[in-house]
Order: sequence, then C-alpha cells, then structure tokens
Amino acid sequence: MPLAIEEFLRAYAPVTMAREIAKETKINGCTFKAGEMVLLSFPAANRDPAVFPDADKVIIDRKENRHAAFGLGIHRCVGSNLARMEMTVAVEELLKRVPEFSLDGEVTWSEGSVRGPRRLPVRFG
Repeated sequence: MPLAIEEFLRAYAPVTMAREIAKETKINGCTFKAGEMVLLSFPAANRDPAVFPDADKVIIDRKENRHAAFGLGIHRCVGSNLARMEMTVAVEELLKRVPEFSLDGEVTWSEGSVRGPRRLPVRFG
C-alpha cells in the first residue's frame, strides 16, 4: 500500500504552486520581471522521463519514487504525512467495502492550481 500511495501522489499530484518574481531574473534566455507570477508545476515535474522510467504509466509498485507532489526541501507541505495517512486509510477502507469496481466512461479533470477528477464514472461489482 505505501508504494501505491506514493505512485498515486506522483501520477496525480493534486497541487501546483505559483510564486511572485522578487527581482528580474533570466533563466535559459527567458526573462522574468519583478512582480510577474511563475507556475511551479509539480504534476509536470512528476512526469519527467529523466527521473521516472515510464513516467506516463501508473506503476503501483514503483520502487524509486522521489516525486514532488508535496513540494520539496524546506517548502515541503507540513501536512504531507497526514495526507499520506488519510489517503492510505481511504484506499484501504474503499477496497474493503468495494473490492470489485471498474471505470465506466471517461475521467475528466479540473484545471487550475488544484487538480482532481471532476467526473469519475465508476461501476461497482
């Protein structure tokens, strides 16, 4: 279960983060001006094929999984361990109560800084 939870976080990272540019900065020839906003896309970082083999596949027993779903370093989400525990309990309880289910149509996703399924058609049994 712990490997599966980490893979779900990597593959479906729920949050992106924006930061305001403090002073004009140039990166790879691109100029960012003070006051502009830049989006830090954790979901995109988690799909980097240089870091994650088969990055677009969900591999629930992926061993090496240094994802950025909760941010990194000193800016890592303080609630990340609680979120992991909540996800584990939710998945375990769902599987106990509904051991057989399948997708029953196309999943649609939200757009913006908080990601998640907006339509998740499921067939039970």
